[in-house]
Amino acid sequence: RFDESIFAADLGNVMAGNAPVEYMDGAMFFEKTYLTKGLKGLLESVLLRTSEKGSGQSVIQLQTPFGGGKTHSLLGLYHLFKEGEKLSHIDTVNKVKSLSRIDNIPNVKVAAFIGTHANALSDKTPWGEIADQLGVYELMKKDDEARIAPGKAKILKMLEKAGTSLILMDELMEYVVKSDRAEEVQNRVMGQTLAFLQELTEAVATTKTSVLVLTLPASTQVYDANAIHSLNKLQ
Repeated sequence: RFDESIFAADLGNVMAGNAPVEYMDGAMFFEKTYLTKGLKGLLESVLLRTSEKGSGQSVIQLQTPFGGGKTHSLLGLYHLFKEGEKLSHIDTVNKVKSLSRIDNIPNVKVAAFIGTHANALSDKTPWGEIADQLGVYELMKKDDEARIAPGKAKILKMLEKAGTSLILMDELMEYVVKSDRAEEVQNRVMGQTLAFLQELTEAVATTKTSVLVLTLPASTQVYDANAIHSLNKLQ
């Protein structure tokens, strides 16, 4: 009678508070999660980067087939930095900390943008949503309302004002497909989401401690030609 839908991890549902308890509760999530080599390396890299150790990647792209663990990996990062030291009694978390030679989880602001949850016509843009979650929306408000990518300089200001940040972006290709169509329907300047991703990537890489982790599908079998073109541009 086991419900296999439990494996359909969704970071957007966790943020909205309507996910299964195995994903909602950080302690239970780590107690039930097996630390694969890839997940361990990801958590360790982000810990090193955000703790000012001077190592760890600034921009990380996770690209696997469907069911390959992309969202599960983002959930691990989300809980680790959202709940931090509350999880110190969990063996899995302590193992990652010891591998990273870190005593305490750094104080990091976390922002997550989920492409499948966002409405490209009416919701905040990715830059507006990220700025809002980082607590600096006023800085990005005009760009969000105009739905025009803000530029690298303003993104750097956003990151500097927010402090050390972890930005998670899931299901990006789905959002780009919707955004391209929304821009066409509303007769707006095309390609703003892709422009923002380029600017964000460069801005995060310029900082000393912030990290961007984003996911892309490895397969395009279930998508049309426009989606495949979008994936190629994203890569």
